[in-house]
Amino acid sequence: MSIRAENLCKHYQVGGVTVRALDGISLDIEDGEYVTIVGTSGSGKSTLMNILGCLDTPTAGRYFLDEREVGLLADKELSEIRSRRIGFIFQSFNLISGLTALENVELPLLYRKIPKRKRGDIALAALESMGLSDRALHRPTELSGGQQQRVAIARAIAADPQMILADEPCGNLDSRSGAEVLDILETLNKDGKTIVMITHNEDTAKKAQRLVRISDGRLIQ
Repeated sequence: MSIRAENLCKHYQVGGVTVRALDGISLDIEDGEYVTIVGTSGSGKSTLMNILGCLDTPTAGRYFLDEREVGLLADKELSEIRSRRIGFIFQSFNLISGLTALENVELPLLYRKIPKRKRGDIALAALESMGLSDRALHRPTELSGGQQQRVAIARAIAADPQMILADEPCGNLDSRSGAEVLDILETLNKDGKTIVMITHNEDTAKKAQRLVRISDGRLIQ
């Protein structure tokens, strides 16, 4: 999946003051590329990630996925893109505590109305690919941080998306677990998936094929 952003802006009004979270971002990411967007807290990287993932809309500018302008798509089409073509990985894992690992991975498949038996098979295969088949019936509180993030990755890849958006995927992990997650992302990229990761960590950022820096809502060289 390819990305093209043209002069993206995202402005908020806070107490009568205009906050320019994004201030003219233009960015191209080719299909199958692995790109890291690196910046400090408040730089605008999470805002950019939300727009790239069709979770938010820009105040101005245009955004294209595979040459289709996202701003012209209907809500149903955007929902299809989020559920079928993009996999999301978050720093806080975003697992549902009352569900098992298997049930968490099944969620995006449930939304796609895949039959129960088939989605169970797909979810278990995704967990197996993360080395977690023996933890399928464990709940998040019974798993380590690294295991929870691998469950989150299994959930992200279960629907076989074309692009993975990873927001600080190693932020809550120890160095060993973080390295395992980065190895998984590299493998997914070698399998042909477009990977876009945001981070504040310079060492983590270097794992990508290309590094893009953002500061005060603008890309910098």
